[in-house]
Amino acid sequence: MKLNTRKLARQKSTIGRRRKSYSDQDRLFFSFEDPFWIDQNFKIALSKAYRRMEGKTQVFYSPKTPHARTRMTHTAEVKSLASLITRNLGLNHHLAEAIALGHDIGHVPFGHLGERFLSKKLGKPFRHNAFAVIIAEKLERDGKGLNLCYETLEGIYRHSGKLTKFDYSYPQEYFAVRIADKASYVFSDYNDAKRMGYVKESNKENPIEKLGDNQRERINNVFHAIFEESMKKGKLSFKDSRTAKLFKNAYDWMFEKVYAEADKEIDIMLLERGFEYVRDFDFDPIIAFGLLTEKEIKYFARLNHINREEVEATGITEILEGVGDIEVNDFSSFCFKKEDFERY
Repeated sequence: MKLNTRKLARQKSTIGRRRKSYSDQDRLFFSFEDPFWIDQNFKIALSKAYRRMEGKTQVFYSPKTPHARTRMTHTAEVKSLASLITRNLGLNHHLAEAIALGHDIGHVPFGHLGERFLSKKLGKPFRHNAFAVIIAEKLERDGKGLNLCYETLEGIYRHSGKLTKFDYSYPQEYFAVRIADKASYVFSDYNDAKRMGYVKESNKENPIEKLGDNQRERINNVFHAIFEESMKKGKLSFKDSRTAKLFKNAYDWMFEKVYAEADKEIDIMLLERGFEYVRDFDFDPIIAFGLLTEKEIKYFARLNHINREEVEATGITEILEGVGDIEVNDFSSFCFKKEDFERY
C-alpha cells in the first residue's frame, strides 16, 4: 500500500504555554524550534518523573529477565508507533511524540493495581493521566512546572479511552497516541507474558495470534488497517475493519487472561507497608507514593521508622522539597483551562 497519500487535519500550532512571567530556561529555543519538539526534548525527556519510569512496572512486577518491558521502555515503543501513524497520515508528529513521551509519567508503582490502591486511599478516583499533568505543571522544576504547551498537556490527559469513542473536536494527534499506546501494550505485553510463562503455548484460536505470527507482523497488519480506514474516512480511525475488530478481541483477551493474573502476583501488603511509611514524610502521601519506584517501596517497607537520610538517598525529595504545601484535591480531572495559556 502506498502511504502518505492524504493529509488529515493537522494541529499546526499551539494555544501557548502557561506563564510568560515564568523564567523558562528553554525560552532560548522558542523563536526557532517547533514548540512540541521543545516539549519532548528539552522538557519531558529531561524531567525527573520521566527518568523514574525506569523503576516502574509495565505489567510484570520484578521480572527475572531484563528483557521484560518497564514503564519507560513501553513509553519508547509508544513514541515510535505514534510517530509512525502521524508521519504517514500527515499529522503533527512533533505533538504526537511529545504526548507519547509524557503519557505515562503519572503512572504510580505497581501499574494499574497501584492506581486502584491509591483510589481506595483517596476514597475517590485516582487517574494516572491526570496525575501526569499535575506532575508536569505543579511538581517538576521545584514546583514551577515544565511549562508545557496546552496541547501536550491535554493530549497526555486524553491518551486514555476507547478506540471507538474519540471526540474529533480534539486534535487527532491525541487519538494517534491512544492507538499507539494500546497497540504497544497489547502486542509487547503479550510477548512478555509468553516470556514470563503466563501464556504457555501458541494457539491459533488466540485472537492476538490471528493478527500475525509475531509482533512485527501484527504491527504491520494493524497499522495498514489504520492507514486504509483513515484514508477512506479522511480522519484517523480504527474501528470498522476486520482487523480493528480482531484487535478489540485481542485487547479484551489480554485483560482477561494476562493483566488480571499478573496483578495477583503483587503482595498488596507491600503497598500497604510502603504507604504507611510515606505517611510520615513531610509531603502529601498520595503524591509521594505515586512518585516512588517499586524498589523504593520495597526498601521503605522493610524499615521500622523514618530516616531522613534514607529518604533523601532515593532522590524523591528532589521533586517534593521544592513544591511546598501544594494542595491537590482532584486526581482525576484535567486541571487547566485554555485561558490559562498564552503564546510567547
